[in-house]
Amino acid sequence: MSKKELKMEQTKIFAIIVTYNAMRRNWIEKCLVSIEASTVPMTAIVIDNGSTDETRSFVPQRFPNTVWLPQEKNLGFGQANNLGMRYALDHGADYVLLLNQDATIGQDAIEKMLACSDGQTLLSPLQLNGVGSQLDAGFKKCLMKCENMLFDDALVSNALQATYSGPVKGTGNLLPAACWLMPVAVLKSIGGFNPLFFQYGEDDNYFQRLFYHRIPVRICPKATMCHDRGEHGNVQTYNNKKSRRLMLRTAVDINLSFAGRLKEWLQIIKNSYTSDLRRGLYRPGDSLSAMFWLLGKVGRIRQSRTKERSLGPTWL
Repeated sequence: MSKKELKMEQTKIFAIIVTYNAMRRNWIEKCLVSIEASTVPMTAIVIDNGSTDETRSFVPQRFPNTVWLPQEKNLGFGQANNLGMRYALDHGADYVLLLNQDATIGQDAIEKMLACSDGQTLLSPLQLNGVGSQLDAGFKKCLMKCENMLFDDALVSNALQATYSGPVKGTGNLLPAACWLMPVAVLKSIGGFNPLFFQYGEDDNYFQRLFYHRIPVRICPKATMCHDRGEHGNVQTYNNKKSRRLMLRTAVDINLSFAGRLKEWLQIIKNSYTSDLRRGLYRPGDSLSAMFWLLGKVGRIRQSRTKERSLGPTWL
């Protein structure tokens, strides 16, 4: 075994998977099998958000070496991941891999990402659709904000580099959290997900913090994963109270001044009006309701903005 292989063998990685009714299309089995097949050993941590299908009996029986953390209620994506991150920190992790329940990691993906990791940068493989035939729809959008050389190398020179700078600044089309390899230094520096977000929006908020604290994000195109979903996963959940979530995301953005947040809010209201009117779903009170909802959280928003400016394992 070479020194490089020995170092990878000794690197302690915890793969964190949040589950909720994960038996659909054998999602969780395929996910955990892919982790077991990795050329770099990992320990899987599964946090179950109160599944009502067979997930809670299947996972500990089929995968007895998995760290099994069942919850009595649905904590949401971010807070459940925070439990896994805390466990990883307490057990000497060097890296954590965030992986969705409906995703699988390529056999050598971790090996390829570790080979170009500096221990300070958040990394993502190329995120593909469920069968690996195309780019994941959300990931494809985020590539439009990536380093332009990625397209030049892929389409012209046909010689991909090991990594490319990923998108960081902005309020949309950011790198989906379906598969992130995070050095423990990132967790110790800025912590976990903001608990104000239940599902959707927490990864965008995390990117706002990465940008504020100048933590780089890079994509490793030679490493791959597959994500078996539509553009937004659960479309009904994604669209539910979407305006509230977008306004909250803007409210907690520590990169924006008050004038900047106000500009973003007005644009959200305008976009919501245009989109809903086009689909015949416009309800005049929605935007007003979202604003009043946001005002009710002013205290928590102010506290979170203060915490997000500070360094340390916030919310873990």
